[in-house]
Amino acid sequence: MNFTFLKAIGSSRALLLINGCADNSADKDGNGVIDSKERAAEMNYDAFIPMKAGLWETKVVFDDINVPTLRKAQKQQIMDAVAKSASSQSCLTDAEAKKPGADFFGGDGAEKCVYKAFDVSGQTVNMKLSCAMEGMGTVDMALAGVMGETEFIYDSKVDVRLPMVGTVAMKGKTTGKYVGACPAS
Repeated sequence: MNFTFLKAIGSSRALLLINGCADNSADKDGNGVIDSKERAAEMNYDAFIPMKAGLWETKVVFDDINVPTLRKAQKQQIMDAVAKSASSQSCLTDAEAKKPGADFFGGDGAEKCVYKAFDVSGQTVNMKLSCAMEGMGTVDMALAGVMGETEFIYDSKVDVRLPMVGTVAMKGKTTGKYVGACPAS
């Protein structure tokens, strides 16, 4: 199986979360898409609680996948591969910890995704985004959870839409924790 779609999900740092009633207050122009300026304004507006600067470790575990045509072992293999790709370590500078970029929550490349919902209020994070996968389809993510100065936990819902396969739907949890100072460069 080709795991190119892992890059669209990969390096996920703080999120693959689900929220049934996300607040779309960030969509100031009402066009249904929350652009980078609207996401930045949302981070400033809703009293984001700063994270601790330093090295953060993110782990993703999927516990459910819906692909009727695959056997249980194949499903587990896909969930494990996506989780491994999405798990990561990343360093936050002092400035980033006070106001991380909105793409921090969606992983590498998330700044190119289309955000349908984006709400960061204090310790609560809710968002929905859709990311194109270089001619292969799309990844839709719904992210919801809580974060604090040194840890976060999110419920995750990921739908990978592949032209020849259909939708691969996965659910799980993403956890993150501060692990110490960033390594010297």
